[in-house]
Amino acid sequence: MADVFLSYKREDIDFARNITQALTESGISVWWDDQITPREAWDAEIERAIAAAPAVAVLWSPRSVTSEWVRTEAHFAKDRQKLVPALIEPCTLPIAFALTQTVNLAGWGGNRDDRQWRKLLAWISELVAITPGSGSAQGVSVSTPNRYRDSVGTFRSGEPIYDGAFITPSTPAGTLFRDATSMPVMRVLAKGSFLLGASSDDPDHSAFELPQKRIDIPAAFAMSVFPVLMSEYAALIAQPVLAPVQAASQRSWLERFRKGPVKVARATDPEPLDPNLPIINVSCDEAQSFAERLAAASGQRYRIPSEAEWEYACRSGSSTLYACGDTIDSNQAAFGLACGPVAVGNYAPNRFGLYDMHGNVREWTADLWHDSYDWTPPDGRPALDGHSAMRVVRGGSWHDSPAMLRSAARMRATQSIKSALIGFRVVRSIN
Repeated sequence: MADVFLSYKREDIDFARNITQALTESGISVWWDDQITPREAWDAEIERAIAAAPAVAVLWSPRSVTSEWVRTEAHFAKDRQKLVPALIEPCTLPIAFALTQTVNLAGWGGNRDDRQWRKLLAWISELVAITPGSGSAQGVSVSTPNRYRDSVGTFRSGEPIYDGAFITPSTPAGTLFRDATSMPVMRVLAKGSFLLGASSDDPDHSAFELPQKRIDIPAAFAMSVFPVLMSEYAALIAQPVLAPVQAASQRSWLERFRKGPVKVARATDPEPLDPNLPIINVSCDEAQSFAERLAAASGQRYRIPSEAEWEYACRSGSSTLYACGDTIDSNQAAFGLACGPVAVGNYAPNRFGLYDMHGNVREWTADLWHDSYDWTPPDGRPALDGHSAMRVVRGGSWHDSPAMLRSAARMRATQSIKSALIGFRVVRSIN
């Protein structure tokens, strides 16, 4: 079978021919209908070819967006998670595909080093690699190299960090990437299902953590490996970050979990804080603004996570009180400290490869606070219906007790508050 089924409008045959030639020269076999003439055999042949191909490349143009056949083939491919859309000429995409990641080949003249062209190759290569019977290794892993994808560095674990421009919906879960040198390192998380909230036999559960609710995360997404760092925050807002003393008037409901006075650095300290520390003293509004700036600078869809996404990432497949089991100690997380936070990455990551999900800093989520999960959408989106001045905060902090570090532990904080206990991390869409 061919690696790629090419869907296009006949008026775009010259562009289709150029793409076919370039793909073939790259070692990717292509099925396209330039040789089919008998109308009676056309439908059956196309059905066999599109069903068998691991990838379906759809060429969008002002002509193909109005084609019933091209749209049908695109829907077929999207439903089977093998669609690779490419824009070959400026046009308005069909609404069903408007939010789907699309390779921009408008103006492409055949340059094999073009970044968008190489993104197309990386996407197809990954789909071919994970398709049984394709002649490639089945079950591609993060250690499987993709020769069309650029490595831009190495993580402390020795894993390659890839250029975010080459991350696609078929990129394997676990892959590390970043969209720019000063931006957070992100890790791809697979779609999946889990039970949100605490079980009734959890000795530390609160009423607002019950009952558990099944959540189905419908698509892969990426989350920052660490909470956003002071260095990353400062680079984007173009000024050094210091941790001001929290005024008494800023203290909120969440302060009742403190074990004593909190020591923080003063704004008058002569030097900025360690850039490897997670950012603190940022409001939820400021966290969301940072994510919006990331999106504007990268051209990607960044945001702060929903509560469901956060717990899914924290649990990393576990059903115990913590991702590491039913107990946690000072060798596994930063908590119960007199002052903090601490530099990130001092403790082992969870099974998804994320650090400091328990302790160090509490983390903002996008959800409005509600006293139950009745308002929480079952597909992982944030709970934004209703009215509340509070946002959900997760993870526990350097100053909290172990109970507040549980995967299901929920806290709330006024959206505008700035606390030495609260930071945040970001997520990025990859569909």
